[in-house]
Amino acid sequence: MKYKSSLGLIAALFLSACTIQVPPYSADISNVSKLKEESNTPLSVGKIESEKKLNKISLRGSPLVSSVGNSYGEYIESALIQELKLAKLWSGVATKQVSGKVIEQDIDVTGFSEGSAFIKVKFTVSDGDITLFDKVISAEHTFDSSFLGAIAIPNGQRSYVELVQKLLTNLYADEEFIASIK
Repeated sequence: MKYKSSLGLIAALFLSACTIQVPPYSADISNVSKLKEESNTPLSVGKIESEKKLNKISLRGSPLVSSVGNSYGEYIESALIQELKLAKLWSGVATKQVSGKVIEQDIDVTGFSEGSAFIKVKFTVSDGDITLFDKVISAEHTFDSSFLGAIAIPNGQRSYVELVQKLLTNLYADEEFIASIK
């Protein structure tokens, strides 16, 4: 009996060791500068929803999960807050709020020399009950990959940070979004 429980414990440890997390978000200084240039209106960040099926990305069989909360939506919320705080635009009590929903995302590390990632998020800006902006913003990212999983998997893992940076760059470049936060 002890033997079976020990095997179960070893199997559980092995399986949990295979799950990897996305690195913490690192704000893109050009994104922060763009926000500073375009607005001085405080914003809050609401919920960025993410369906359960979108909260695990498989990198050659290794599940990649968000390092913030239990979802990639929470990761994107955290990234938005980080950049808004650095731009001195974030306020937890502002009535003007950015929220959204992750629609699609994936990271592909199956290529021998190049990996790719994409994301689509429906962003909404509201002021009370009034919707000021409602649009799907997407981003794509390519990165060095390898036939060797020991290279491809960590590169795919790190690529998510750059993918979210590009997503937010594309959001801030949208003229309708900028008009909605002014």
